[in-house]
Amino acid sequence: MITWMQRHKKYLVVTIWISVIAFVGAGFVGWGAYDFNSDRASAIAKVGERKITVQEYQLAYANYYNFYNNMLGGGLTQEKADKMGLEKMVIQNVINETLILAYADEIGLRATDAEVKNALSKDSAFQKNGVFDKETYYRVIKQSKLKAKDYEKGLKKQILLSKVQSILKLKPTPAEKEIFVSSMFMKDRLSIDVIYLDKDESVVKENEIKKYWDEHKTKYLTQKSYDLNTIAIGLSTKDIDEKKLKTFYQDRRHDYKSNKGKILSLDKARVDVERDYRLKLSKREALETYLLFKKSQMNATGTKNVKISDTSFPIAKLKNVKIGEVLKPIKTKEGYIVVQLKSINNPVPKPYVDAKPEILAQLQIEKKNSALKKKAQARLGIFKGADIGFVSRDNAKKINGLSEAESLEFINFVFDNNKARNFKVIGNKAILYQILEQNLLNNNKVKKYTSLVNDNISQMKQAEISQNLIVNLKKRYDIEQYYKGN
Repeated sequence: MITWMQRHKKYLVVTIWISVIAFVGAGFVGWGAYDFNSDRASAIAKVGERKITVQEYQLAYANYYNFYNNMLGGGLTQEKADKMGLEKMVIQNVINETLILAYADEIGLRATDAEVKNALSKDSAFQKNGVFDKETYYRVIKQSKLKAKDYEKGLKKQILLSKVQSILKLKPTPAEKEIFVSSMFMKDRLSIDVIYLDKDESVVKENEIKKYWDEHKTKYLTQKSYDLNTIAIGLSTKDIDEKKLKTFYQDRRHDYKSNKGKILSLDKARVDVERDYRLKLSKREALETYLLFKKSQMNATGTKNVKISDTSFPIAKLKNVKIGEVLKPIKTKEGYIVVQLKSINNPVPKPYVDAKPEILAQLQIEKKNSALKKKAQARLGIFKGADIGFVSRDNAKKINGLSEAESLEFINFVFDNNKARNFKVIGNKAILYQILEQNLLNNNKVKKYTSLVNDNISQMKQAEISQNLIVNLKKRYDIEQYYKGN
């Protein structure tokens, strides 16, 4: 556990502003229940005298979307984001952030231009050969579809938030360190037994599946999808002007790099450069097609159905589009596509035959877990397992019969509850255990992990203080929220 904490230390720090450069790319969200009053159209909320602009919210949403998407290995879809309430989560976070900024204003904290300049100069994303490079800075900012002044404004906020956080960061007391170390580094000597089910102990019958579907069919819905009328515009086939191609390459040469990060010459990058150049030439035709299609002076040449989970299409662009509306050209690998929303297919209950595999898998898991728990509970008071010696959170050794991940999960479970005899169901097995002996404190471990212990205690205290501060600031400043999220 401690090894994991050291490896992922940066993720344990409580942060409010996530670097724009690190996560740009999710795209901006569509808008739902938004108040378009002229005084409010440029902001989603106001906290005290500070406005939270639409752009600030959109950037924050893109940051959080990409953060969770990275955590899920690229598996986050807009549908999943909506189900987890990401919009409301981000809104609450930016409001909390702005509460702290308002408090910083009140107590006289400031972030200076000199501090912003210093932060920029130290950011490796803007350096060339280890030194801040203005050309690199503006190129990265441009690629991120931001204006330098907006990025620097966000950086100034980050600096100001950091100043408040440093005020709230308290050193751990000796008693706190002892409690933390005891909980993290205690050792338990365990006796364990791993039990499995026989094949006939978790069989799911057809009538059980059918009955469950009859009672819960509204939980098994088809995906929302959109039917589109389309016109595809391919890459331009015009003869390439070599001089213009060279100018195009020079303007974008930083986009063409080798695996080692070295800028490729025009000759080596020619295939990609020519494709991008032809894409640029196609843009005018795509815009003309869009205008003609929008005015009903051109007919669709194809159709397309896109599900809400389709990551190959910018599904967020369809979120608040009306039927019959034509969208501006969308860039693809083959050129551009202009789409018109033909119809919206809202989720409906799946037919039994389509829902059956999903229900069967769920019932098998539930039945298996229930049977394993009953079997483990019946053996818990009488089992005599194998003595595996001492284990601890920071030394989660692999246990025979378990994978490394299962061993880690099991050992963390042991230390997260206070029972001398217990069991844990993991996958297709149940692990019964008995604590034979305990060692509470290891002074060598305390010395080895002093820095990590201090940091984590400080962060936990800081998080608790920050939470309490926000509760009080909500009473102190007026909050006007114009956009509620979906």
